[in-house]
Order: sequence, then C-alpha cells, then structure tokens
Amino acid sequence: MAKGVVWVGTPFILNFENPMEFFQPLLKEGLEVRLDECRGHMPEEDVIKCLGDVTAAIAGAEPYTARVFDSASGLQMVARAGVGINNIDLPAATERGIVVTNGAGTNSVSVAEHFFGLLIGSARRIGWLDRGVRKGLWREIQPAMRPLNGMTLGILGFGNIGKQVAKRAVAFDMKVIANDIAPDHKRAVELGVEFVSLEELARRSDYLTCHVPLTPLTRHIIGKDLLKLMKPDAFVFNTSRGPVFDLDAVAEALQKGVIRGAGIDVFPEEPPDYSHPIFSLENAILTPHLGGRGEDAIRNTLTHATQCVLDFFQGRKPSTVVNTEVYEVLDQGARPGRKG
Repeated sequence: MAKGVVWVGTPFILNFENPMEFFQPLLKEGLEVRLDECRGHMPEEDVIKCLGDVTAAIAGAEPYTARVFDSASGLQMVARAGVGINNIDLPAATERGIVVTNGAGTNSVSVAEHFFGLLIGSARRIGWLDRGVRKGLWREIQPAMRPLNGMTLGILGFGNIGKQVAKRAVAFDMKVIANDIAPDHKRAVELGVEFVSLEELARRSDYLTCHVPLTPLTRHIIGKDLLKLMKPDAFVFNTSRGPVFDLDAVAEALQKGVIRGAGIDVFPEEPPDYSHPIFSLENAILTPHLGGRGEDAIRNTLTHATQCVLDFFQGRKPSTVVNTEVYEVLDQGARPGRKG
C-alpha cells in the first residue's frame, strides 16, 4: 500500500513525453503519483474532486482555498511548481497545518531573459518590423532604433529576478537604478546598482521593469500617478503579477503618449479579457505569461517541487517553505502531519 498520494496539477508536465521521469524519487519512496490532464482553467469544484484522497499536491495555478483544504482532509502539503502563491490561501493552509512551498529561484534566469526579449522587442520594434517585411515593405519601415546602451533601466523589486535583470543590463552598458522595500546593498554595490525612491525610479527610468510579488502595497503600483512622472519616451514592463499594473491606466498612457511603449507578460485575469484596449495598441508587446517557462526553468521547477515533497515525507523541512509558522501549528497538533 502506498505511503501517500501525490497529485500533480501543474501544466509544466505537458512539455515532456515522459513527465514521470521527474517523480521517480517519489515512487521510490513508496508514494503513488497521479498526473492530472492539465486541461486549462480549473475551478474550485474540480480541484476538490481531484484531492479527495491526496496527501501532497504539486500545484499549478489552480485555486487552493479554505473550502478546498476542508474538503481534502488528508492533504498535508502543497508544493507550488512556480514562485507566485496568490492562488493559495496561505492563512487557511497554515491554520489547518498544511505546509506550502514554492519554487523561489528556480525560474529567475528564465524570467530575466524573457524581460530582455520584451525589452529588445519593444526598443527595436521587432514585431512591427517583422509584420512589415512580410507585407513587402522595406524603406517605409526603417526608422531610427531606440538604443539600450547608456540608457537608464529602473528595476522595481531587487530580488532573485531583479538581480538577474541587473546583471544582464550591466552587460548592455545600461545605467541601473532600483527600488526595493528590503534593499540588498551588498549585491547592488557589486553590480553598480543605485537604490532610489519609487518616484525617482519613475522619473529617471528610460525603461522600467517590475519584479515584485503581488501584495496590497504592489497592487496597481504602476498606475496613473506614477506614469505621469515618467518620461514621454519611457517604456514599462511587467513580468511579475498582472495586478501590479493598473492595466487601464497603462493603456491610457500608451494611447495618449504619456509613455512610449510597454511589454506585458502577465494580466489581471488569465486568460485575459481580449476586449481590453491594450490588445489593440501597436506600442504594446504582449505574451501569455510564459516568462518562467524556459526549458531549463521548467525542469528546475519540477525537480525542486519533487524534492520539497520528498523532504516532507522523509521528515525534513523543505528549503522553500513559505508559511514557516505552520510548524508551530503542527507542534500544537491542530492537524497532524505525516507520521512514521
């Protein structure tokens, strides 16, 4: 009889012919591994049906609400295959003694590389030029191109991803400034990054990129007031969480020439509302939330999530627990963890 059941809900497994290769350590531990069909948006009711006898979940973006936790009486841990945990009710998990981990650091390079794809694509108008050439245009689409060299890149959020972005920006000979609520001065000095206030970040940036978690402080932090402070030829980018941008304000700023361009990989709702004005603007480059989906990042993320589950079942504390206070709840016996 299996020691427990691990349900895998992340669509990352769809990228591989044999996704079970990632979960061999769990099978060797005596766990049953179930792979979901990963059929797209998953409502709460479907999650509840899948988790009936599950002990641990390797999660995608499906909702883990208090109701889901109450319905999954045997669930002891959720290993998020990714960094963001906005789909998980952390207080509810903690209260019920459910350990939650994420993949912090596993996709940082991938997101940084994707940002530079958006950055160069926007500055050099790659998509627009591609479409023009395919229409038979040539001399008509040869405008002066915006440089990166010597320009100021503003980084909002100097964490794992922000530091990877800064490292690459320096290689482009860009000036780098940053804003963070917990500034890492040592790494900033090593990279030549200057910390500034949020307002100064907006005023000085030729390109401003967001790499912050979604919190009450960061929701709509890029909004009408901050956009008004920016240069009229500035660009803004979001590869963090959709609601960090006030998308209505960004679209209006692009339409009215308050800023010059934008690159957006994440949206307030996903899939997004395709009737939104942002989808009709030539000066916005849009991608479907795949910044963290580099081949290496997907492998890193699945491997890390598997290790977190394995650590849990072998009695070790996983390295990226996001609700560390859950161990106090478990010590008090509110909901028994794994025994044995």
